[in-house]
Amino acid sequence: MKQKEIYLDELTGAFNRRYLYYWVDTEIKRANRFAKKFALILLDIDNFRDINNTYGHLEGDLVLTEFVKFLRGVIREVDILVRYGGDEFIVLVPNTTPQGTMELAQRILSLLNKSLIANHKILCSIGYAIYPDDGATIETLISLADNLMYNAKKEGKNRIGLKREVIKKLQIPSPVVIGREEETQWCLNQLNEYRAIFIAGEAGIGKTRLVLEVKKRQPESFLLRANSYAALSSVPYHPIRNMLNEVINSEFALVQHIFKQMPEIYKSEIMKLLPEETTISVRESEMDKFRLFNSITTFILKIAEFIAPRLLFVFIDDLHWTDLFSVELLDFLLRSIKGNIRVFGTYRIEEIKGSPVNEFFSIWAREKLYTQIKLSPLNESQTFKMLESIMGVVSHDFAQIIYKQCGGNPFYTEEILRELYHRHSLFWNGREWILMMEKDLTIPSSIEEVTIRKLKFLSPETKNFLEIAAVLGQEFDAEIISLAANRNVGETLDVIDQLVKMGFIKERQNELFFFSEDMVRQIVYKNIPRGDLIKYHRAVGEAIEKYYHSTIPSYYEQLAHHFTLANDPQKALFYSKEAGLKCKKNYAHNQAIEFLTNALRYEENIAEIFKIKLSLGEISYLSGNYTNAIKHLSDCRRTKPGDFEVYRKLGQVYEDIGDYRNALKIYREGMKITKGHKFQYYFQSAIAWVYTRLGDYLKAKRLCERILKGHKSVPLDVLGDTCVTIGVVFLRTGEYDRAESYIKRALKIRESLKDKKGMAACYLDLAIVYVRNLNPRVCEKLYKKALALYEEIGYQQGVVIVLLDLGSLLVNYDLVKAEEYYLKGLEIAKLLRTKIDLIYLYNHLGSLNFRRLMDEQALENYKKALELAREINFKEGIIFINNNMSELYRERGLIKKGMAHLKRAAKVANELGLKYSIYGCEMEEIEYLLLKNNLLKANRLSKKLYNLLKSEVDLRYRVYSFIYRGRVLVAMKKYAQAHLYYQQALEIFKSCPENSILGEIYYLLGILLKKENKNQEALKMFLTAKQIFSKIGNLFYIDKIEKEVAG
Repeated sequence: MKQKEIYLDELTGAFNRRYLYYWVDTEIKRANRFAKKFALILLDIDNFRDINNTYGHLEGDLVLTEFVKFLRGVIREVDILVRYGGDEFIVLVPNTTPQGTMELAQRILSLLNKSLIANHKILCSIGYAIYPDDGATIETLISLADNLMYNAKKEGKNRIGLKREVIKKLQIPSPVVIGREEETQWCLNQLNEYRAIFIAGEAGIGKTRLVLEVKKRQPESFLLRANSYAALSSVPYHPIRNMLNEVINSEFALVQHIFKQMPEIYKSEIMKLLPEETTISVRESEMDKFRLFNSITTFILKIAEFIAPRLLFVFIDDLHWTDLFSVELLDFLLRSIKGNIRVFGTYRIEEIKGSPVNEFFSIWAREKLYTQIKLSPLNESQTFKMLESIMGVVSHDFAQIIYKQCGGNPFYTEEILRELYHRHSLFWNGREWILMMEKDLTIPSSIEEVTIRKLKFLSPETKNFLEIAAVLGQEFDAEIISLAANRNVGETLDVIDQLVKMGFIKERQNELFFFSEDMVRQIVYKNIPRGDLIKYHRAVGEAIEKYYHSTIPSYYEQLAHHFTLANDPQKALFYSKEAGLKCKKNYAHNQAIEFLTNALRYEENIAEIFKIKLSLGEISYLSGNYTNAIKHLSDCRRTKPGDFEVYRKLGQVYEDIGDYRNALKIYREGMKITKGHKFQYYFQSAIAWVYTRLGDYLKAKRLCERILKGHKSVPLDVLGDTCVTIGVVFLRTGEYDRAESYIKRALKIRESLKDKKGMAACYLDLAIVYVRNLNPRVCEKLYKKALALYEEIGYQQGVVIVLLDLGSLLVNYDLVKAEEYYLKGLEIAKLLRTKIDLIYLYNHLGSLNFRRLMDEQALENYKKALELAREINFKEGIIFINNNMSELYRERGLIKKGMAHLKRAAKVANELGLKYSIYGCEMEEIEYLLLKNNLLKANRLSKKLYNLLKSEVDLRYRVYSFIYRGRVLVAMKKYAQAHLYYQQALEIFKSCPENSILGEIYYLLGILLKKENKNQEALKMFLTAKQIFSKIGNLFYIDKIEKEVAG
């Protein structure tokens, strides 16, 4: 922006408040360096309201413009003229003395008395302050000048307010923090022990003030502050945007420096949350939520690194209003911060229940990620000291009345004092403040009552401005309020100054204002009549459109909110749709669903309804709500049965939850409607993959071959997918060379498409080839290649998949290392909230816990997995989790419970026709038959499995068919035959690196030999098995072996 657009008042051409803060900040540094003084002369036109009321606002504007011209002719060239607000002006006088300041003020008064301004006789009252004599900050200097100007008006106007020994005025808020020394010291001590400190308490108790006091005690520290607002709690990431905006405005050079050090992909993510006008250019990229979290966290870590060893405070105020996605980001940050970063958060106890952050507290507490302090009200002695800080000397009786009324709540105390002061119920008797106890004097009994009574003292015009600000609901500047109120900025600033003096709002630097407590804003909002509320929401919405017209996408969510409450169907529809799509892009799926559902209330066009429901289906799918995804996509299918994309998405949902029959049905319908078109190949490829999942390899192979024959007309991405599918078919049928050939062909296709995500998937499939070839070292290398690609593109769900696969590979070789991979994957999956990944991870961790004799943790993890699987109706998950729980209960001797889980697993497996799941259930059934000594049925079932699996290419299933056949024969005391099956199993695995299956075979051979009374040989087998399981860390089998040896 050009300087004149930033620093000039649009009406008068004088400098504005923004320039005032900039100039004073610069001049303080210069004055300190050269031991100079400067002055502020504050002028307020006397009786200016009479001109507006008599001649109108246009005439008033002309007077202000001519008054500025007059002042410019009186002050020096080096002096700066600022319009401070309404009819108030400040002359900034550099390099001056108290005498020089008084001479300039007197010259202005003298010449003004001899002049006409726009044909009006204009007089003014003046106050002044000198730096550093009268104060070291701009706030102190303006306060003193304002006091003197106020005295000048009281003494008859048209004069300079002179300094006296005693000027009694309330200092609200209290200049110093009272009664919080113990809490402040506690927080300072906790900085050494904890990375996060949360401060809880009722409204107005001083939570924010305590954090700022801690910051003040660490003067070298750096603060990143994020403010949450009740009115913006539905806007995703608003506190984070707020924080980024603030640090850019105050430390732009630092932000640029940090950005230069960050990967391009991270910069692209952060730019999604930065203000639209920010001039930091980066390349666009595809996103996912975890990458966004990682980008923001990296940004904060880089700032911390830059300022080290100073502390970096990340402060999120009013956590109870923080949106879910900002809370998830906070969760990620808490797990990532290190070194010199500390997080502070505040929240109201009475508002926390039901808020997004509340569900995280128990998790953070279990993991000891934070500590917390609850602030109590001030006691009587502390309240007395606070009153003295604000007022000076007060009577004991007065202090007692205030304490009893306010109960030690600092904000309530300040509001009561402000109320009494403005009602002239406080009197300075020359020694102390006295409360004038008139008969009709009543002290408000709550903050709400104080606020409502203060509202009654406002003029209709002033109240109108305040209500507009309450509807806007956040930090605001005078310009946007003036647009909504349809008044000029000067009038608006005049009213804002009144509201600041009455304590409704406060001012930050750069002409930004905010409510003193959001509770005050809520009370004002609640008391706006319904008719006015509709009008205000429309006015605020239109003001946002005008004021932010060049950056309107940043405000879609707010505009949807305002125009919905303004009963404007057209705009509510437009902005709700745009907000929904924006939230989807930023992974704020819950809010996206809310906005798009709101859009459906207004949309009447069938084609547009279809688009909204299609988006709702996609978002529900992405957020793991498969039931709603199916509902919305099925609605789309009925609305527009010829849209092939619906069939692709709906089939994918059914496939992901393991409902392969419905997936096939939908894909086949899709293939019919795309017959003769290239899109038919997408459905053919998808059907081939479902056949593979169902174990129908012949059908899958034939369909893939048909697609590959027509390769010239097949889209390249489909060709790659088909090569993967047929590669997996050959992998499952034991043709490893052909499997490797097709997967490598798919890899080349995906390389040509620069599809790194697809390339990583090929490496995963190639790794499986080596898993089946029992070559874990090569397999691990391929997994790590996939991992590197996923990390490069920031595809964190892919990272989770690889970590899951690595854990599953190593669970047979090293349980400790496997657990590390699972836990790392779980940490990411929790942040991504990818429910299927969470199901697998909890299940696998449960299985790992079970092998380490941690049954309670195993059961807890299984239950978490099962709850999620039921929630999203993931049928395949329901099978394997129930099967694992059956094993756990069976080993505990809880046969009835275990059998119940097995029956549930077997029922679903048979319904879906998943043959490998059925095999798993039948193997578990043999365990129960052996326990019950039902050898006839066990013999029949083990024979069946052996005949089905003796040539199975998946070596694990083949080996377990040998193992279970051998175990049944041992139970039948057919030891010689049992040896044959165990030897077959051993032949497959004995040349492999030591693993849990090999250990299990040696353990079973030990039992067999023990039954044959070959104790020495049995001991040798047991010791070999124990050695293997000791390396793996499998305590379950070590315990079994020790019992066998001891027995």
